[in-house]
Amino acid sequence: MLATAKELLATRMNVIPPLADAIAERKRLQALLDSAEKTYGGAYADATAAGWTPEELRQMGADEPTRRPQGRPKSARTPRRLRPAAPTAPATPNPRTPDATETGTPTSTS
Repeated sequence: MLATAKELLATRMNVIPPLADAIAERKRLQALLDSAEKTYGGAYADATAAGWTPEELRQMGADEPTRRPQGRPKSARTPRRLRPAAPTAPATPNPRTPDATETGTPTSTS
């Protein structure tokens, strides 16, 4: 029984080394791809900063990068021109100040 169990286990273990190799290769290639994407994203950002439009770059075969380069994140905020105006103070102060009888505050009499 033990011999049969060891044989079955050995058969199952035979597939693990190629799997481990494939995982290591996949991680290595992913790291290379991540590095290439970072470089590409920076180059694409430089091209757009130099005045190239995404459409012009696309015509030359440069698709928009999948990840943005490090730096300021793409804005998810409302653009400044669409933000509601902040409440402002009245242009002229109210010239009339209420007296104590109107506000209900006691006055000191001396």
